[in-house]
Amino acid sequence: MNDKSNFDVLLTNGWDRVSYNVLRRLAKSGLRVAFGVDKYSGMGVYSNLIQHNFTYTAYNDSEDKFIIDVVNFIKKNNVNVYIPTGEEIIIVAKHIDKFKDLNTRIPISHYTTLSKLHYKSESYHLAKSLNIPIPATIIPNSFKDIKNFGDTVGYPLVFKNFFSTSAKGVFYLVEERLHETIDELLYKQNLNFGKFLIQQFVHGEGYGVSMLLNKGKVIASFTHKRLREKKNTGGPSTLRVSTKNDVLEKYAKILLTSQNFTGIAMVEFRFNEEKQQSWFIEVNPRFWGSVGLAINSGVDFPNMLYDLAIGKEIKFNGNYSLGIKYKWLLGDIYVNCKNFIKTFKFTHIKNIFEKVDGFDDFYSDDKLPFFMLIFLYVKRIFKGYYKIKKK
Repeated sequence: MNDKSNFDVLLTNGWDRVSYNVLRRLAKSGLRVAFGVDKYSGMGVYSNLIQHNFTYTAYNDSEDKFIIDVVNFIKKNNVNVYIPTGEEIIIVAKHIDKFKDLNTRIPISHYTTLSKLHYKSESYHLAKSLNIPIPATIIPNSFKDIKNFGDTVGYPLVFKNFFSTSAKGVFYLVEERLHETIDELLYKQNLNFGKFLIQQFVHGEGYGVSMLLNKGKVIASFTHKRLREKKNTGGPSTLRVSTKNDVLEKYAKILLTSQNFTGIAMVEFRFNEEKQQSWFIEVNPRFWGSVGLAINSGVDFPNMLYDLAIGKEIKFNGNYSLGIKYKWLLGDIYVNCKNFIKTFKFTHIKNIFEKVDGFDDFYSDDKLPFFMLIFLYVKRIFKGYYKIKKK
C-alpha cells in the first residue's frame, strides 16, 4: 500500500446509485475515497461520507480528455487504487498504457477480455462455444432474414443493439408491425443491417450472478432474482431478492473463468423455473445496478475488490443472507406510476409502499443524495442529455 497517497481509492462514473453504493461501503470501512463525476454531477457528490470530488471530461464527449483528466488527478494526488464503476471501464482498459507509470493499482481485465464480454455479438458467440444455453439468435443482413427467423421461432422477437446496456437499444418486435418497427429502429439507433442481433423471446425470470475473480479464479459469488423491472424489455430491476441458483452459478463461472477474468462482473440470465431451463442474456463486466443488495446481504464486493487490488488475502466462505429484498426506490416509483396510468390498477400504487429490507438509492443516514438525484435527473432532461444523438 502506498502510504504517501492522498486517497486510498478513486471512483469514477459517480453519477448514480451504483457508484454511490460502492462509495458508501468503502468510506464506511475507513478508506479515503475520491469521487469523480462529469459536468452533470452525481448523487454521491452530496453524500456526507465523501472526502473529495473532482470533475472530469465526460468519456462520451472525449475518451482522450477523460483519460487525461483522470491520469492528472492520480498524479497530483498519489491515488492508491483506481476503480472505474461503470461503462468507462472499457475506455480505461483501452488506454491502460497511460496509467503504467503511475503507482496506482487498477483491478480490471484486459481490454480484449472486457470487450468480448461487454459487446453482445461477441459474448453470445462465446457463450455458445462454451455450451451455455442462449436464445436462438441471428445477426440479420436483410429484412427478409428477420422475417424468416420470426416465421421459424415465433413472435415476439427481441431486437438488440450490439452495444445496448440497461435495456437501452433493446426492443420487442411483433409480426404485425415488423417492417415498420425495423425501419424506425434502424433510423433512431443509427444502425445498419449486420450491426444488431435478433433473438427468440424466451419465457423466464430474470437472474443475475455476480462474481469477483482473480486471474480466472472465483473469489466470491452472489445471486439475485429480479422481481420487477423498469421496462418490459428487461434492463435494470427495480425490485429484487437475494437467492441461490446452482445451474446459473455454474454457467457464470464457466463463462468468466474461460477468459481468465480479473475483477467484478454480473452475468444475467433468464430462467424458466417450471421447466428448469436457462438462457444466457448478457455480461456486465463492471459493478451493476443492484450491487447494494449484494453488499447488504453480506457480500462486500467493493472492499473485496480493493483488497484484491492491494494484494490482501480475501476470505469469503460463500455464505450470505437469502430472501433479502432491495428496491431501487426512484426507479420503482417511476415504473409503478407509469403502469398505473396505463391500467388504472391500484396494485401498482400499493407496490410503491410494499415492505422491503432497504433501498439502492435512499439511506436514512444519508438522505440528501436521493433528493439531489431527482434534481439532477430533471436537470439532465432540460439540458437535453437524454435526446438521441445522430452521428
